[in-house]
Amino acid sequence: MAELKKNIWTMYTVVLIATMLLFGIFCHSRYQAIEQQATNDQILQLELFVNSTNSLLKSQESLLELIGQQIISQNDYTRTAAIQIRPILDKLLTLHPAIEAFGITNTAGTFIAVSSNLQLAAMPNLMEHETNHEDFINALNSEAIVVGKTYVVPSLEKPVIPIRKALRMPSGEVKAVMTAGLKIQSTMVLSNTSHLNASNSLQLIREDLHPLFVSADGYAENWYKTPMSLATYQTGIAKINQKYGLSEDEVKKSAKSFTISNEHSGNNYLISVRFIPEFNIWAMSQTDRQLLDQQFYSEFVFLSSVFLMIQICFYTLVRSIAKNDRKTREKLLYQATHDHLTGLPNRPYLSDSLSQWLDLPSETFYLLYIDIDNFKSVNEAHGHTFGDKILIDISERLKTCVTPSDILIRKVSDEFIVMVKKHNVQDLRKFADNIQDKLSKPYTIDGNQFLLGSSIGIATYPEHGGNLDELLRAADISMFQAKKERNASIMFNSEMQAQHLQTMAIEQKLRLAIENQELFMVYQPQFDMEGNLYGVEALVRWIDTKLGFVPPNVFIPIAEKSGLMPKLGKFIIERSLSDISQLPQAMSNDLRLSLNISERQFMQVDFVPHLMKSLSYSKFNANNLTIEITENLFIEDLDYVKPICEQLHQLGIKISLDDFGTGYSSLSMLKALPIDELKVDKSFIDNIHSDHQSLTMVKNIIAIGKIFEMVVLAEGVETNDQKNVLRECQCDLLQGYLYSKPISPEELKAFTLEKMKQTAL
Repeated sequence: MAELKKNIWTMYTVVLIATMLLFGIFCHSRYQAIEQQATNDQILQLELFVNSTNSLLKSQESLLELIGQQIISQNDYTRTAAIQIRPILDKLLTLHPAIEAFGITNTAGTFIAVSSNLQLAAMPNLMEHETNHEDFINALNSEAIVVGKTYVVPSLEKPVIPIRKALRMPSGEVKAVMTAGLKIQSTMVLSNTSHLNASNSLQLIREDLHPLFVSADGYAENWYKTPMSLATYQTGIAKINQKYGLSEDEVKKSAKSFTISNEHSGNNYLISVRFIPEFNIWAMSQTDRQLLDQQFYSEFVFLSSVFLMIQICFYTLVRSIAKNDRKTREKLLYQATHDHLTGLPNRPYLSDSLSQWLDLPSETFYLLYIDIDNFKSVNEAHGHTFGDKILIDISERLKTCVTPSDILIRKVSDEFIVMVKKHNVQDLRKFADNIQDKLSKPYTIDGNQFLLGSSIGIATYPEHGGNLDELLRAADISMFQAKKERNASIMFNSEMQAQHLQTMAIEQKLRLAIENQELFMVYQPQFDMEGNLYGVEALVRWIDTKLGFVPPNVFIPIAEKSGLMPKLGKFIIERSLSDISQLPQAMSNDLRLSLNISERQFMQVDFVPHLMKSLSYSKFNANNLTIEITENLFIEDLDYVKPICEQLHQLGIKISLDDFGTGYSSLSMLKALPIDELKVDKSFIDNIHSDHQSLTMVKNIIAIGKIFEMVVLAEGVETNDQKNVLRECQCDLLQGYLYSKPISPEELKAFTLEKMKQTAL
């Protein structure tokens, strides 16, 4: 069924074939119904005709018997008696209109008396007459009435059906033969209007196949002279036997009607027959099957017209559905393979189109991976609608850089891919420079004008990959390298591959290290300006058995990019709280713990619940905990971050803004958020005693902190000169190698104990 839905024409073909079969079956059933109706009409006609004929002949038999008895009672069979008998016969003619004439013959076949409408002298001797000889002898030998062959009586000049009855003495001796001629075509029974229609005929046929009577249109003048052919009769009997399983004798004795189809005289007929055993006569009704065919054809034309109209309507409907389905599929395909914002093709389109390029393995082409520099900052500063307008502008500029033979797609967000065929690297460089030149021109959106750059990574087929994934990976690696230089285009090379593989190896080992808890924590002490121990910052470290010591600035970015940061962050929280909680109570009561929280970790739904659970499990005082976050977190989603900061603050947890001054913080944001501490980045501290600009920045940061009643901590303090300058700037807290390097929990315990002894002295 699912396949039929995919191809409406397959379904149409199946329905068409099915309806044609049903139409054929229906037409066949209609023809059978017409044939059955004709059969029923014929049988009814035949039954009525047989009953009427039977009644007619029996009544005539009774009449002849009655007249015969009167004649026998006179016992005079001379011509003189005929004068006395004629009035009786004439009177009977008036009383019995079915009789054409009466006559009496002696046993030699000579007429001795006739009704007045006959000329006695003209009447033939029946014993000598060729047509009547056999029937006359049968009458002499029969107790019952004998129906003779239809013939033309000379005096009447019209055909009649002779019926004869032997007049017997009580002893059985035949004295005379009473004969009568039944009218043809002028009685209710034997009328030429007895047939159903022009294609139907009704007949009486003697057992010797001579016709007695026919009711039909256009019958031959001397129809009674030509008997039915024996072949036709035998074929009919055979068909009755084949259809009903009855022999000829069984058919005659059954007194039932039988219907068959038979062919004679060049036509095919539907024939119903019944044998009248009392008089040895076949009654037959036959209809030319052309009439049935004509009736069927007239219905068939009408039904075919209706069927054709339905098929035309159905075809039109299916065609409309198919057309709409094609448009829908084309629309869905377009939506699936194109970006809804820019109208550019997308990644699935690239996957489908790349196969055509790969069919020519000897032909080199290039894949350019384009990333827009600083787009994220502009998008976050002005909103997504503003950013969408930028992306539309960028896509229009890119369209002017490519030809119809190139492929330009929008991959995701501000990343685009171009596939081109160039003759050499020089042409490729010109092409990439043209893209960067057009993308670097000023943008004007909603009255705001600004500049953007682009970083392009380039991969070559087949040198850098034999399929899309390999080419994208190579271009992505080179684009990542280009972003470090900003507004650059870099071709992928083997060193990048090695670096990428190294990164992948670190990622895999880091994943296992986090799972097996092979990382550990170190803690760098923090002091006030009087040298008193204030707290510690927890820092994660990793030493791999094969890689050795892996710096945090190497594996932390990898963890963030690979999605490992939330899991690593949970490890840092749990291990740090556990380590500090295990210090002697005298040491840990007033010792503050600072934890660095990444953007991704902070945005996790379970961040606060996990933190509270870890505090409870380690029995660490929440009032001694400081959470360090960066300015980028607020830019990510201030509406989401602010409630979490407020919740943490209500729990007694302090919030420190790390690397302050290196991002995009605004004074309004500092005022809106519950920030307790500002951390001055090490980059400002390094040259504070020699660089006036750095000094000014530090002074301003400390001044801002004082304005908002925040504690200011300077990190990276390594010399007394730096400490002295910070003291003069009224900085509150210091952290750096001047006081201590990051140390293990055991070293922290000894370090803290030493400081407590110094304080006691």
